[in-house]
Amino acid sequence: MTELQVQPSAKKDALTFCVFGVVVFALTLFLYLAGFALPQAAWGLMYIASAALFLLGVAKIIEPPVSLLISPRTIRYEHRRGHWQIDWDNVLRYDIPSVRSGLERDSLPYIGFRLHNIEPVLDAISPRLAVYLVSEQRHLLAAALRRETGPDHDYTPYYDVPNKFVSANGKVYKGVQALFAVRSQQLRELLGYDLYVPASALDRPLEEFVDWLKQVESHRPRNTTDAN
Repeated sequence: MTELQVQPSAKKDALTFCVFGVVVFALTLFLYLAGFALPQAAWGLMYIASAALFLLGVAKIIEPPVSLLISPRTIRYEHRRGHWQIDWDNVLRYDIPSVRSGLERDSLPYIGFRLHNIEPVLDAISPRLAVYLVSEQRHLLAAALRRETGPDHDYTPYYDVPNKFVSANGKVYKGVQALFAVRSQQLRELLGYDLYVPASALDRPLEEFVDWLKQVESHRPRNTTDAN
């Protein structure tokens, strides 16, 4: 098995967002110069919409062209703020996380990875990416708390900034590493997984991606000591 690359689907729409942003700006400018009478708030909203569309497209353009690199030994998540990497042998399971919805469960737009040991991730993740992921996953934590705990549950501890984190092996982490570690632990308790990759970073629907990843795993060489 050679190294496989996953290209994010979100990046495909980058140029479209930029073009729409320019079109909205040009239309707004044309209407203004043509003397159309619109409320001041309407002009402001149109300019803001054009800027938001354009900046969103630019943000997508500067994302790495590849979101996941999958080799016989590792799975590597790439982001413009950094990356994390896990060994296949460290993966306990992976699937689409879900939350309770009455008698059924609703899938969340992520693929989750449950690990045997999160220490290798904590040792290598960049501070910028760790902070970004904690912020990005706040809504994930909120959804899990709302659906997986009772209405009288105290949510305060889930949003406290930790002073430190002590791993199962007794290793102490502080600062950004501790913050990311605690958030991963919270999501593991609530949803069952340590790491999460958003659906926008994948190149196919979540269910198809999980099936594909299982096929990749089943065909990877088990003796990967000398693999690249």
